[in-house]
Amino acid sequence: MVMPGLTRGETPYYAPSTLAWTLAFLWLIACLPQALAKGIEPETGRITLSLAQEPPSLDTSLAEDTTSAFILGLTNEALVRVDRRGEIQPAVAKSWVLTPKSATFTLRTDARWANGEPVTAQDFVFAWRRLVDPKTAAAGSTFFTYLLLNAEAIIAGQQPPEALGVKALDNHTLQVMLSRPAPYLLHVLSGTAYMPLNEAFVSSQRDRYGADSDNLLSNGPFKLDSWVHSASMTLTRNEHYWRKAEVPLSGINIGYITADNRSLLNLFKSGELAALDLDEDILDDASATGYRVNKAPTNCMAWLILNMHPDRPTANKKLRHAIRLGINRDSYINNIIGMPGVKKIDSVLSGPTRGVKQRFQAEYPAPVIPFDIAQARQLLNEAKAELGVDEIPPIILLANETRQIDAEFIQSQLQSSLGLNVRVDKQTFKQAIKKMHAGEFDIARAAFCGGPIFDPVFFAGIFQSTGPYNDGGFQHTTYDRLLATTHSSTDPQARMDAFGAMQQILFEEAPILPTHIYSLVYLQNERLKGLVRYPAMDFSRGYIDN
Repeated sequence: MVMPGLTRGETPYYAPSTLAWTLAFLWLIACLPQALAKGIEPETGRITLSLAQEPPSLDTSLAEDTTSAFILGLTNEALVRVDRRGEIQPAVAKSWVLTPKSATFTLRTDARWANGEPVTAQDFVFAWRRLVDPKTAAAGSTFFTYLLLNAEAIIAGQQPPEALGVKALDNHTLQVMLSRPAPYLLHVLSGTAYMPLNEAFVSSQRDRYGADSDNLLSNGPFKLDSWVHSASMTLTRNEHYWRKAEVPLSGINIGYITADNRSLLNLFKSGELAALDLDEDILDDASATGYRVNKAPTNCMAWLILNMHPDRPTANKKLRHAIRLGINRDSYINNIIGMPGVKKIDSVLSGPTRGVKQRFQAEYPAPVIPFDIAQARQLLNEAKAELGVDEIPPIILLANETRQIDAEFIQSQLQSSLGLNVRVDKQTFKQAIKKMHAGEFDIARAAFCGGPIFDPVFFAGIFQSTGPYNDGGFQHTTYDRLLATTHSSTDPQARMDAFGAMQQILFEEAPILPTHIYSLVYLQNERLKGLVRYPAMDFSRGYIDN
């Protein structure tokens, strides 16, 4: 989820011979731009990083994955930003006044687009109206549904986008009218979906906006100079950025876009990458190199979606429960994920999600989902009887091609525990997202990152019946009513009690199998400083230590 981000998959690795991976590494070097080969360049102030996959979209209204959000966080800027302590700091807005039903932002007069034009309040009005316009079909509009005045009716097609509760009082004053109090409003507005858009530029690009470097206009620390699709990207410091003096790096090269972790590790070891996120397949080798292995927490939860649409076998509740009980999540986390800091979860309202006074799980412990083959098989037999079949039809497991090892583990578990015929549907990163939204699966692996939003509403809102991320078709009137209560109530205890009841519904109805909370493990050149990874990723203040 791009608010602040959606990720679906890391990278698998199948250990080849030394000769094979050496040749693969040499081939990768030969095929990619040599000008991007140096990890840190003190003389020019540039660094080189990598991406595991191509950003599907750099349109702030449409981006819904962490790869796109990472790039947009470098090239664009919202009203406010979140610092390393999780506190709100000024960005395009230099100040604001909040009331229970409104927010008024004063924009700085020196905020500029990369073409030199001023960033105005109207740029936010245009961007937000576009976001909630049904014609845009933006998943990011979900957080406006209950926040901004008339947003829900606009998204439903009952009112025009012009009715949205946002107004430019003048070029540098933005007034936001709320449908109800929202204590997490500023954290939501720090996300990529709520960045401004230059109407004249976006209109001139039509449906190409965000598709290439020439189709993107930046107002953030960097601008995208070039984009060789599936190969590289070049970002250069935006000389019109209002805080350019506080952006030490002159540029960031995305020198390599590949899921080949082994080659990327070799690139880091040879000094051609400044930093590298690690997966389990290269963790041991990375640790053995003598480089410091760094770890950072995340607000990212992973789970398996069990499709409840009526045309899928997993629409049967007992089958969903059988599947949940038939997967050994401890083995999955220890042997497949295999990363330090990763923890099993029984609820998506886990990790740093906050309750009234403590973390939510301390106040509302989730029911435990055990690994119980005997109970799973009994439920499977009951599901067959209810469906009137001797055998469950083939189960389609949607898989991202960069994370095939997860799919193979789940397939093996369900075949050995329950005798299910599980067929893996391997897709590219971009196509997997499309098929997930279309409901073309029985089981799919999903992971959402809440970034600096620690209110339970972020993860709980994903399962709203009409929500854009409810890919499994979960429909529950009581759940929706409780969710509406959490949006409208100003009583912290009443809100958390509602979230506790929603957590119980998710356990009983089994639309998902929660698996784990992520930990970010990475290597970084010891001369590279100032990169912030949590709670919100911000590389714009990075610098090379001489």
